[in-house]
Amino acid sequence: MLGNIGTIFREKLLVPALVVSLTILAGCGGGVEDTSNDNGGQQSGDKLSLDMNLPDSLTGGTQSTAVRGQLALAAASASSGPCAFQGVDDDNPFRNGYQMTKFMVSAVATWTCVADVLIDVADWIAHDGIIHETDNDKASDNYDPENPTHYSVTDDSDTQTTIRLYYGYDRSAPPQVGDDPQFFISWNEAADGNIEGRLIIDGMGVNPDRRDPEDPTMMRMDFNDDGSEKTADMFLRFDDGNQWAEGFRIQVDKDLNANPLRKVFLARGMIEMKAQFLPADGITEIPTVQMYTVSDSFGNGAAIAEFRDLSLPLELNANTNNHLGNYLFTKTDVYFFEDDEDWDYVNKTITAAEYRGGRTTPATGGTWIPFDPSLDLIITELALDPAYFTGSLCADVGDDCTDLLNAVFVDGFAGQEPNQGTDPQDWRSEAIADPAYLTTVYPNGVDWTGAFDFVFTPSF
Repeated sequence: MLGNIGTIFREKLLVPALVVSLTILAGCGGGVEDTSNDNGGQQSGDKLSLDMNLPDSLTGGTQSTAVRGQLALAAASASSGPCAFQGVDDDNPFRNGYQMTKFMVSAVATWTCVADVLIDVADWIAHDGIIHETDNDKASDNYDPENPTHYSVTDDSDTQTTIRLYYGYDRSAPPQVGDDPQFFISWNEAADGNIEGRLIIDGMGVNPDRRDPEDPTMMRMDFNDDGSEKTADMFLRFDDGNQWAEGFRIQVDKDLNANPLRKVFLARGMIEMKAQFLPADGITEIPTVQMYTVSDSFGNGAAIAEFRDLSLPLELNANTNNHLGNYLFTKTDVYFFEDDEDWDYVNKTITAAEYRGGRTTPATGGTWIPFDPSLDLIITELALDPAYFTGSLCADVGDDCTDLLNAVFVDGFAGQEPNQGTDPQDWRSEAIADPAYLTTVYPNGVDWTGAFDFVFTPSF
């Protein structure tokens, strides 16, 4: 049911992340090198790093592909290393809560790694605020629109540094100081060691000719490290080109003082929807998609994916106009996982379901082969109450149909795993017992106003 949606989000979130990370590294190659300690040179002491040391069970592990090899070469002088993570291992990151976790956490791992690479590179580039050309000349035969054409590095204060990358400019008409960049990262390291910063990417401005209308238009990641907790908070905005999503937020926290055998990592995700994945007559509600995951430092954890107010049209046979009807439901997907990425416990539950009309399935006379079942066959196959589809048992619009949809999903509907295993009743059970989901995809809580302004003012 959700396979095509998962493919879309995987391509639109992860693939551009890897492409842009390559262009950043390549783009600094033609810059002005300055290794003096007083002007952007290599700094002494501990290196600033956003790396959370996320376990492979959350990211899928680093990729052993050509992309990873290119990144390794490009970042050979940087301590951060390759920034390509495997993420989900199939085409449907919405298959269960755990796949959704790897999908979203691998994106955060990629971008924190990219930020670390840029922070390292900045140690070797003059912090003079001048907009410099890169080796990527728009007038040359080997011009690559996915690489920046200009960049600058600025010290905003004794503790704050900003990098700006510009794309698609001619050398005869370069960007000017004050022009918005297409890629922006600014960070501040206070005297007490607290770190905070922001990364912003203009998805419309980086190689617009090859942009898919369903791609995010803007991306922002806020990052913080106060010595007791590290946080990366990612916001993605979509426009009218994406028919389902308005925004996507992913937040990952690491408790630096936690017992390593209990909850160290907390990952939360939320998709602000603007339409149903599968539109159905009689349903006008807009769904919400939530994710909540906990993990210890070794990668043992548990994930919840919750789909609220999701529509489900159950057409059984289009040729005979056999339609079991349209349903509005809320589904909670609980998945306990181990450090080797295997499952401990899988439990998918329909917590609410309501019939919204459209049923044409005959009461009797249907067949399984060819597939054209009648209500009596469905009742027997799914072990429903013999009086189901009559009276108040999922017969009329507004009736509760939770038993029906639970029976549909329990054995692994649409390629999903069946429910299996038992709740281990360990720290994970307690940690996800009352999940505190994200409440908004917007940085200011209500809309996108000011969310992607290319400016960062430290709070300390």
